Amino acid sequence: MLDSHVTVQNSQVMAALALGAMMLAGCPGDDGSAEGGTDATTTPTTGSADATEGDETATSPTGCGVTPGPWSAPQWDDNAAAALAIRDQLDMLTGDATMRGAETGAVMVSTLADLTAVWDGDPSLAAVANPGYVPVIEAAFDEFLQVLAAGEQDLVDDQGIWTPGMEGGVWAKDTRGINEGGIEVRQLIDKGGYSGGITYAYALGLTEGDLTPATIDAIAAAWGNNAALDPEGELTDAAGYSLSMGFHASMASALTDAKEYAEDEACTVERDEALVTFFRQWEQVMLARLVFYGNRAEGRLLTAASDTELAAVLHDLAEGLGVAVGYWGLPEPTAGPLAGAGRIITDDEISQVADAFGLDLGELGASTTGTLLESLPNLESAVTSAEGVVMDVYGVDAATIATYAMPVPG
Repeated sequence: MLDSHVTVQNSQVMAALALGAMMLAGCPGDDGSAEGGTDATTTPTTGSADATEGDETATSPTGCGVTPGPWSAPQWDDNAAAALAIRDQLDMLTGDATMRGAETGAVMVSTLADLTAVWDGDPSLAAVANPGYVPVIEAAFDEFLQVLAAGEQDLVDDQGIWTPGMEGGVWAKDTRGINEGGIEVRQLIDKGGYSGGITYAYALGLTEGDLTPATIDAIAAAWGNNAALDPEGELTDAAGYSLSMGFHASMASALTDAKEYAEDEACTVERDEALVTFFRQWEQVMLARLVFYGNRAEGRLLTAASDTELAAVLHDLAEGLGVAVGYWGLPEPTAGPLAGAGRIITDDEISQVADAFGLDLGELGASTTGTLLESLPNLESAVTSAEGVVMDVYGVDAATIATYAMPVPG
């Protein structure tokens, strides 16, 4: 149905003024069980002017005399090749060549082998993915095939009630593949891949080996950056989100420092501190992005008057959930600067976020996320609950959460 499914109460209309601005912000890369330790050095930031940057003035007890200069990556093509190939493979899996193309009807995907051929391809995403999150990805493959088999479906009835049928389907003008639980399952792979699911897990693994300037190039590429760390250049994946959420400058500074310090064995302490700062901020960007998408979904639901607009609400929620839950089950590094503490957020805290939005990580089809379309107050409550988790985990206040909801790029 393409007619209005949602009756907006007069008392809710004023809220649109506060939420409307966030509708302009876009998302990169679309359309166009161990628990994290908290006992290692942590540098959670707010994405504001107070964000921790690489320390250019610290005096090392080992006698480091390096003063970091500007970023330079003359061997980028060689050093970043493996990470760039992983990024391309994730795009091939979730983008127009495979999963997104199947949703739009541009390509044919009908069997699990059509997906696993890319997942296990060259390079193999399966080989570098977070093993704790792999079961979620595999479940998303199964749900995706069921959604495609169901075909075009109207998932909400004329009274605005969530009625997805047995398997969900491909919904509305934007052809979103949404399962019976209200999850756009492709996003759990795509956006989960930007975070702990694939690229973060791969980059984190690099910190367990020799940390040379070449390693730092590879980490920067896995993040989604370009050879110059240029915010006006081509950014994708987590780096694109870092820019839009206001974290890019401080993260690029930390990597620049780490690379300079990696040139001198006397600067190991400084190098490791810079890398911890970088990874802590990468994680925090992902959870900040959850806050952004949750708030944007509220604004969209407030004014939704068609199937396509309702599908956009679930699209936002799936993207936000993807970047957050990708850290589920992430193993701890056994060596390097993040040994024993590869993340701050724990599986229990990830479960709290998932539960708030009705996402069932154990059985995606049993999720109740779709029913949030029936009630703006229920969606608002879910967003507030998730924001509370983010505040507790990263030690940020309500004012900072507001900047995540309406971020200033940088």
